[in-house]
Amino acid sequence: MPDQHPLKALVIGAGIGGLTCATALRKVGIDVAVYERATELRAAGSGLSVMSNALTALGTLGIDLGLDKRGRVAGSFLVLDEHGRTIRDLPFKEVCDQVGAPSVCLSRSDLQEALLDATADCPLHLGAIATGFHTDDTGVTVRFADGRVAHGDLLIGADGFHSAIRAQLVGPETSQDSGYVCWLGVVPFEHPRLTPGCVRHYWGSGQRFGLIDIGHGRVYWWGTKNMPAERSHAWDGTKDDITQAYAGWADEVRAVIEATPAADILAVPSRDRAFLARWGTGPVTLLGDAAHPMLTTLGQGSGMAIEDAVVLAHTLAEPGTRDDLPLALRTYEERRRDRTRTMVEASRSMSDLEQADTPATRQARDDYFRLTPRQDLARQNAQALTFPGIPSPQPRVRRTLSPLERWYWIADRTAPLNAVIRTRLHGHLQLPLLRRALDVLQARHPLLRVAISGDDGGAAAAFRPLAGQPVPLRYVQVPADAPDADTRWEHEVNERELAEGVDWRTGPLLRAVVLTREGAERAEDVHDLIMTSSHCIADGMTGLSLLREWIDIAAQLTDGHEPATTSRRPLPAAEDLLPRHLRGQAGDGPLTALLQRDEEQRRRLRPRRIAPSHPVPFHLRRTLMVHRSLTTDELRLLASACQRHDATVHGALAAAMVTAVAQEAGTQQPTHFSIGSPLDFRSDLDPAVPYDEAGTYAATLPTHVRYQPGAPLWDMARAISQDLVDRRQREEHLALVNLLDQAGPKTSADGEAFMRYMDEQGPLNLTLSNLGRHDFPDRMGPWRVSHTQLVAGISVTGALVATAITTHGQLAWNFSYVDDIVPTPRAHHLADASLRALRSAITSDTPDTPDTPNTGH
Repeated sequence: MPDQHPLKALVIGAGIGGLTCATALRKVGIDVAVYERATELRAAGSGLSVMSNALTALGTLGIDLGLDKRGRVAGSFLVLDEHGRTIRDLPFKEVCDQVGAPSVCLSRSDLQEALLDATADCPLHLGAIATGFHTDDTGVTVRFADGRVAHGDLLIGADGFHSAIRAQLVGPETSQDSGYVCWLGVVPFEHPRLTPGCVRHYWGSGQRFGLIDIGHGRVYWWGTKNMPAERSHAWDGTKDDITQAYAGWADEVRAVIEATPAADILAVPSRDRAFLARWGTGPVTLLGDAAHPMLTTLGQGSGMAIEDAVVLAHTLAEPGTRDDLPLALRTYEERRRDRTRTMVEASRSMSDLEQADTPATRQARDDYFRLTPRQDLARQNAQALTFPGIPSPQPRVRRTLSPLERWYWIADRTAPLNAVIRTRLHGHLQLPLLRRALDVLQARHPLLRVAISGDDGGAAAAFRPLAGQPVPLRYVQVPADAPDADTRWEHEVNERELAEGVDWRTGPLLRAVVLTREGAERAEDVHDLIMTSSHCIADGMTGLSLLREWIDIAAQLTDGHEPATTSRRPLPAAEDLLPRHLRGQAGDGPLTALLQRDEEQRRRLRPRRIAPSHPVPFHLRRTLMVHRSLTTDELRLLASACQRHDATVHGALAAAMVTAVAQEAGTQQPTHFSIGSPLDFRSDLDPAVPYDEAGTYAATLPTHVRYQPGAPLWDMARAISQDLVDRRQREEHLALVNLLDQAGPKTSADGEAFMRYMDEQGPLNLTLSNLGRHDFPDRMGPWRVSHTQLVAGISVTGALVATAITTHGQLAWNFSYVDDIVPTPRAHHLADASLRALRSAITSDTPDTPDTPNTGH
């Protein structure tokens, strides 16, 4: 294989973030060119702190800038009032020792010089004012004001608060003003109160001042003063104005201002911007102040830019990066988003606190710092000064669809094939927490972070990983007094969740909706949670597990806990986990035997199917649903009768459906009917797959059952139950998994013939999927839970599919149908007839004592 050329990165901006980015990327073998709008590199006359977290981050790439020799290691941190009286001695040095790296204070020009030394011969183009960029299949091209262009594989906007790259990505923005001006200066200065390595902050009323030793006989100072934005953004005052602002303050404060030449004092507005949820698109991203400008209160602006650069370099160095550079950049953004958001928000909160300008707020501010236990202050500092580290490469699913997945995908792209799970929460629910909980859920499951690349270009359909693309979540407000408020979820399922396919091209292959009625029951809020997934990644069991996990995460967040976001491992396709004697060519024999038995049965029994009312082209097929249920008392009677007749609840439900179909067809003679039963095979795989793993793990077996007019339902129920037991023992459900590899469509183009065969001759146009008794909790966190159930999309795979699940003391029985193949009045009739047949069987056979139900297959 020929060597690939090194990736080339274009970095816009030669500030701290841009130069660190160039240094870090070159460390991992990426070519870099830096473009700076200034015609010469002159760092502004100010200082900064490179905190422990930033030095730790650089160390992960083996970068040592020798900053302790250029500046001064911070040795103490005092907070004082304007007269120089101590408010609190902060445990700063001990926290630096604890995290294992110093914090260094130095001038901006010294840090710039260190970074320029580290970038060595990296091309640096000055006077390059970026005006825009465009992307194509070859990478990204940047245009400059003087007519120059530059082309690379990726573009990093590190061009600060007024970033041209951000402006093209985001559009016009306004800044968020902090309400004060900030004066800055660096000057040679000595004073008896300034000990080596000291950091001193002075707090007044609507004013602050900082005095920091940066080594070599110099200090860096800064001062703030509340004033209207129109003045702070265009400060036109004099040094005398600054001197007057600090009249009466500590002697060293007044002395350092006096020692600084007026021309060396900078005045800058203090402002930030709204935090961006997404920093880039395609092969373009942002870094440092261009991505997340923050106020200077925590002194972490340079630290966050350095951390960004290091995490970006590590992410781009991971295996497979070249296969999908946009994915790598979204992964970098995802890794940095929470950390930087926390720092931006903390900087603004601390700024608001420290700029207190009334006696009451000043007293609250000072008391907080005086009275907070030292260990609490140390913990807060440690969180900021600890570099979070480089996460292990996020587990990703990048593989060709298996035959089973491919068939579901072909069916879904023809007409929606969705799995829908619904439950109801009672009680107050903070809707933003549901969004956060859904993000955590997505982070845990690799299959929730994929889209599908189609086969239109000749390549096999395949899962491809996503990053930074959240699971869609809709909120619907339902008036509590609406006539259909209690059943609005059914309308939502019929009109949206079954009618609209999950967008497999863009992903993710899951979406969610919350229907909220405030004060609906005894002044208690009611929320219907609906989760819809592509059948390619989730069957009914998976959907239930994901919905339960989503609510559990939300409950943890409600209690103030931070749930783990560690991703699970990607699992192979189900076909690759079959027992060895059924895997690959070894499975050909059992599959052939199964098909021969089924074919012989069909010839002998000639089972009937549901007759379509009207033909409907495949691409126009739409699933609708009818909701039915059994009460707690009816469920108790059913369970008792099933035990007495040696049948399962599944067998009884299936027999009732066959009865309804047979009676509707006017069947007068004993006749066999086919009904399919999906069997879950997670526990049969090698290794077994837990129920809390995403994926689709069910195979549908047909039972050809004899219907005899006037005979008790229990003969059919027992026959269906026993047939499924026998077939599971023969591992026919596992052998059937190989069928689609042998006979299923290989591409979407040849799906038509297979669909037509299944539609006209296949045995599964009547199906019952019964998940049995499920231990979905009746209470989770602060919420009561009820009405958990599932609804199956049909697409081209049948005509009538019922789903059943027993939770919360009830059995939900939902009937899905393809509209017009089974018109709506007919679907309601078949659902009602099924319910009547079952009720008639259980009420005419009253048990002596209640028994434990057998609700499975």
